[in-house]
Amino acid sequence: MSNPPIVINAFQRPDSLKRLLNSLQKASIPDDVDLWFSIEFGAHPEVLKMVSSFDWKFGKKTILEKEQKLGLVGHFLACGDLTSQLGTIVYLEDDLYVGAGFYSYVLQVLDAYGEEDRIGGFSLNALWFNGYLHLPFKPIQDGNPSFFLQVAWYQGQIYTAAQWQHFKEWLVMDEGAAPDLLMHDSMINFHLEDDWFPLKSRYLVETGRFYCFPREAQVVNFGDAGTHFANKTDFFMTEASLDSISAVFKPFEKCLAVYDSFFEILPDRLNVFCPHLRGKDVEIDLNGTKDLSRIQKEYLISPKQCKSPISQYALEMRPHEMNIAEQISGDYFSLGRLVDFESGSVSMQKELQRFRYFHRHKLGLKKQLILWLKNAIQTFVKV
Repeated sequence: MSNPPIVINAFQRPDSLKRLLNSLQKASIPDDVDLWFSIEFGAHPEVLKMVSSFDWKFGKKTILEKEQKLGLVGHFLACGDLTSQLGTIVYLEDDLYVGAGFYSYVLQVLDAYGEEDRIGGFSLNALWFNGYLHLPFKPIQDGNPSFFLQVAWYQGQIYTAAQWQHFKEWLVMDEGAAPDLLMHDSMINFHLEDDWFPLKSRYLVETGRFYCFPREAQVVNFGDAGTHFANKTDFFMTEASLDSISAVFKPFEKCLAVYDSFFEILPDRLNVFCPHLRGKDVEIDLNGTKDLSRIQKEYLISPKQCKSPISQYALEMRPHEMNIAEQISGDYFSLGRLVDFESGSVSMQKELQRFRYFHRHKLGLKKQLILWLKNAIQTFVKV
C-alpha cells in the first residue's frame, strides 16, 4: 500500500493553518507522502501566500484553488471526491493539530480495517462526549486501540476510495429518512447546507456501517472561530497522543466497543459479556434518548419508567454498561418489555443522578435549576 496523501481544506484562517502546518512539520511522517491543499474560492490572501511558500519536505505539494464558492458542505464533498484520483486520503481541516505519531496510526488502522466493508470512514479524533446529552462518552474497554460508532465525525479523517464511492452512490439515491428510522431527530431534521455529518451519520445507520475512532486522539481541534462558531471554543479539545502507538488491532467482529448512533453499545456486543440477556430481543437505551415508538424489539433496557421491570440495575460502575454486565442491583436501569415502558424523557430525579454520576457528584446550582425547570415543563405538558 502506498502512503496516503494528506489533503488540507483551507479558507479564511491563516493563523490556524500556520499552526496545523507547524504540527505536520514536527510529526513523524515517512517519505513519499504528498500534500494537497484545497483552497476555497475567495480565500484569505495570507492563506494563499502561506500555501504557496510552504516547503513540504515529505513529498510533492499540490495546490488546488477553487474557481467558484463551494461552501462548507460543497468543499468537503470536493475534497472527498479526490479519492477517485488519489485513492485513500488523510483529510484535515485548518483548525486541527496533529500528534507526532498520527501518521503511524493512519498506516496501522488502514492495515487493520482498510478493507472492512462495515467501516464507512475513519476519524483521527477520540470523540469524548455524547452530543445529545452533552455528557462524557467512554466506550467500554475491550483491549482494542480503536472503537466504533455510527456517528460521522470530523476533526481529522481517513477515507478510502471504496468508502467514499459507497457514500456517494448512496447520496445519489437518497430520498430522505424513513419515518420510522431509529435515529435521533436532531440528526434527521437538519439542512444539508449547514453541515454534512448528520447526513453522513444517516448513511452509516441506513447501511449498517460505522466510523472507526482511536482511543487516543491522533488529531485535536482548537475550535477556532469560523463557519460554525462566531467565537473560539475549547469544548472540543482533548488530549493528543504524543508518540506513535504500537498495538494489535482486533478483527471488527471480535471488538466489543461497537456503538449505534445513540452512543449505545450494540446488543450482540453487550450479550458477549451479559449471558443473562442472551435469547432476548432487546434494545439498548442506557442514555434514555431513543424514541420508543420507533423501536421494533420486544425488550428494552432503559432508565425510563417501567411499570413491570423484569430486572433492575444501579448506576455505579463505569462505563455504565458494566452495571448491566455485572448485574449490579439498583433502581436506575430497568429491563422489561417495551410495552411496559413510558415514552418521553428520563425523570428529573434520574437526570440529577446521571449528572452526579458523570460529574462525580459535583452538580452546580445552575444545572439543578435547569433540570428542575425541564421537569416542571414536562409535568405541565403531561397535565
